[in-house]
Amino acid sequence: MSEQAVRACPSGFLGQDRTPTKQAVRACPSGFLGQDRTPTFALVCVDILHGDVDKLFHYIIPSGLAVSAGVRVRVPFGKGSGIKLGYVMAVSDEPPDDVTKLKEVHSVCDDFPVLTEETIRLAHWMHKKYYTILAACVRSIIPTFKADGSFPSTRAKKAKTPAPSNTEITLTNEQQAAISQIENLLRDGANPLLLHGVTGSGKTEVYLHTIEKVLASGKQAIVLVPEIALTPQIVGLFSERFGEAVAVTHSRLTPGERFRIWKMALNSEVKLVIGPRSAVFAPFPQLGLIVIDEEHENTYHSETAPKYDTREVAIKRAELSGAVVILGSATPALDSYLKAKDGRYALARLTERINKTLPEIHIIDMRREMARGNTSVFSAPFQEALSETLTAGKQAILFLNRRGYSSFVSCRWCGHVMTCENCRVNHTYHNTAGGKLLCHYCGKGVPLPTKCPACSSEHIRRSGTGTQKIEDEIAQLFPDTKILRMDMDTTRGKHGHAKILGAFRNEEAQILIGTQMVAKGLDFPKVTMVGVVAADMSLYTGDFRAGEYSFQLLTQVAGRAGRAGDAGRVFIQTYNPDHYAIALAESGDYEKFYEYEMSLRRAMNYPPYEHVFSVMLTGPDERAVINALQKLSATMVYCARLAKNSFEIIGLSPAFVSMIRRVYRWKLLVKCKEEAPLVAFVLYCIKKLKENDTLKDLTIHLTLNPRIME
Repeated sequence: MSEQAVRACPSGFLGQDRTPTKQAVRACPSGFLGQDRTPTFALVCVDILHGDVDKLFHYIIPSGLAVSAGVRVRVPFGKGSGIKLGYVMAVSDEPPDDVTKLKEVHSVCDDFPVLTEETIRLAHWMHKKYYTILAACVRSIIPTFKADGSFPSTRAKKAKTPAPSNTEITLTNEQQAAISQIENLLRDGANPLLLHGVTGSGKTEVYLHTIEKVLASGKQAIVLVPEIALTPQIVGLFSERFGEAVAVTHSRLTPGERFRIWKMALNSEVKLVIGPRSAVFAPFPQLGLIVIDEEHENTYHSETAPKYDTREVAIKRAELSGAVVILGSATPALDSYLKAKDGRYALARLTERINKTLPEIHIIDMRREMARGNTSVFSAPFQEALSETLTAGKQAILFLNRRGYSSFVSCRWCGHVMTCENCRVNHTYHNTAGGKLLCHYCGKGVPLPTKCPACSSEHIRRSGTGTQKIEDEIAQLFPDTKILRMDMDTTRGKHGHAKILGAFRNEEAQILIGTQMVAKGLDFPKVTMVGVVAADMSLYTGDFRAGEYSFQLLTQVAGRAGRAGDAGRVFIQTYNPDHYAIALAESGDYEKFYEYEMSLRRAMNYPPYEHVFSVMLTGPDERAVINALQKLSATMVYCARLAKNSFEIIGLSPAFVSMIRRVYRWKLLVKCKEEAPLVAFVLYCIKKLKENDTLKDLTIHLTLNPRIME
């Protein structure tokens, strides 16, 4: 409200400190609202991550202060009117019911909005969809800022790229059909499209052709990849095609570099942003396309609040902006494939490799190797094939989804296992700097003890196998062969992934050993052998999706072999060769796996046939966490009876890792066929719990249909 308006208002309409009342605002002539009825009130989301203040607060916009929706502001908040950061989610002439206690916006932080109309709506949608605090949703959308609220320096320059290439690519009939189908969606606007293509079938070329059409129309595009490891390779391909129009963002860049790329997208200085999960929020004003490569990957699911599914966010953002989403995979998530089969998604297929030849897959039964007296981690066929590959001058990728040297250290005398004092997980032995034990959750390292802390015995034993140990054993078998290892320990730093992959591509090594970083998306022409050291690791995690994850992982890593014409061979070592996920990975029959896995889900009433709501409580006092969850469980059981037992309560149980950084984690699950009643039921029961208990120092984490059962 303008200063003139306040002066013109009758004194009876002024509250304490001459604050205009609601009646005063309504009684004042429109001319007193500023030029063209400048909005009088800002609806602000205060940047405090606490449920008690998870709402919008009205503030008076002072005369002369330019405040618009999407800008960051500083506002007085709370009893002491301390200055807090906030986000203007809307501006309005309409006052709230009580204007007598309203405060004024203190100042505007930036000369540009950090949120657009589209991303404001997206933040509200995420707030409701993921049962989390609105401020947390906004934080996930905008660039990271410093402790004082300022954005980092943007002095860092965008990496230089080869001018665009005019190389002509001959497309297969299937690629041409897929591109035509996507072009129809771009023209007409329709459902997301699932691009189901076997490994090496040319999905990336489909992306490139489609993006070319989008950029030519004056719009922008986002390409999402599941791993930072894939970024250098895919950036090279896209930069070769689109030159300076391409920018890449990921967590290994400095805050300043990431902020600069964000600003460039906001100002349309680049047309294509490539990156992992968070790149879905690139602030393009004319977004036309979002590509989610390897859409089945769990890395597209945020593990911290808000625990969003990038696929869902991308589809919602496309709906708000009129864009199209392409979900690409050789092994689609089962829920995505179901939606494609029943018409909720469009479906395009690439059934053949560009070079027409899929690799031969050999399942090695390690039980037979043991019976033959081979106690090595490598079977005889595995070693023989690797030797043949190296002799032929070709390259091999060896996969083991566990880093470190030994997976646990124990006392052979009393059985005590060395565990992290901050987290309820085993220490992993790393053979670096004389050897140390490292927690893979909190990162704390301790020296390898010479005596057992429980019984003082000196019989300390290292057990299990990690990528470091595999590297050592391969070096002993092939001492003249150059080896590279790619895992979290070797890829630290901004260019860690790119250096290793670049060296391998340049044939500076013949063998690449790695975790899941090497299992997908990579394309090396001279790799003719892939070896899976231990295929059973992902089978017995306690997650009902373990079979799906195992099939996807094995199929993806197998697809790294024989991509450039030479015959590829894959050797999968397992103690469970008859497990359906392993047996069907041998044939690579996705349709058969889909039907089998879905029959199991149907029989067990698991997603997508029923919905599962995970409720986790965390806090520093385990007894308090358990007590609160027991009360919630009792409330749910009682309410479920009133609802004629349409809800199934499963729990109470510790999380898969029940303590991280001395914070205890317990959970329960609730199942129901219908999503809406399930959500209403869980939220109602939590509300009743909060009415009866303060839940001091406890945090509630809610996840509908979690991709990973924590």
